[in-house]
Amino acid sequence: MTSYEFALRLNREVSDDELDALYDVGCGDAGIETGPLGALADFNREAPSLAHAITSAVRDIEKVPGLRAVGVQCDNMVNLAGIARRAGVTREAVRLWSTGRRGPGGFPKPTIISAGGEQLWDWLEVCSWLEQHKERSPSRPELQAMVAGLEEARKRLAVVRTFRTADRVLAARDALMSEPDDDVREELERLLEDA
Repeated sequence: MTSYEFALRLNREVSDDELDALYDVGCGDAGIETGPLGALADFNREAPSLAHAITSAVRDIEKVPGLRAVGVQCDNMVNLAGIARRAGVTREAVRLWSTGRRGPGGFPKPTIISAGGEQLWDWLEVCSWLEQHKERSPSRPELQAMVAGLEEARKRLAVVRTFRTADRVLAARDALMSEPDDDVREELERLLEDA
């Protein structure tokens, strides 16, 4: 089995008694922390797949009454330097792709622009763009530099997709659990069952 590292966001802070209970129900492979992002359970879990590791951790957390996982902490937001590092190219090459001054065009738009003007991209979108254009234009000099970093980018892309899907599923479950109207909750639960 492989060991997978990930962090689950919890619905609230964990008491000392609940920490002991989490250990007893199978979360001995997790560290629990509370900070500006809320309560997190950092796991290093052995499992046949990342998806299995996440779902088994969620189920273990939910064995403690009142606790539940409401999302997956994922570092898929990257700036120009992060894109360059992950793709194996220079920051300048990425800047030129992002402005359309070089490359095949169609570089993803930033997902977030901070109040200070820093731009952040979703790595999933950027990695998809890199894969698409590397295969279509392998002779372009500005795209050749990314070949070495692309295999690592592909591996990271699979991890980010799993994290993103798990985060959305947990958010949907949390929304359903928080819905006070039983009829609305039951109707919307059917949508998840149909997936």
